[in-house]
Amino acid sequence: MRELQEMVEDDRFCPDIMVQFSAVHAALRTVGRSPMRNQLKHCLTHGAPDQADSIYDGLTELIP
Repeated sequence: MRELQEMVEDDRFCPDIMVQFSAVHAALRTVGRSPMRNQLKHCLTHGAPDQADSIYDGLTELIP
């Protein structure tokens, strides 16, 4: 993130900034996906145990 900020502040070549931005975005999505899915599954298991798997599968398809 700091490198991306420095690139913007230094007015670096736009395609280089966009490539770095895309990499940061993908990394954040990957890191955030697991805790979000774990929390979702936990909530569904305690809230609707008989439907947890089907609800979980349907909702995780919505999460990119």
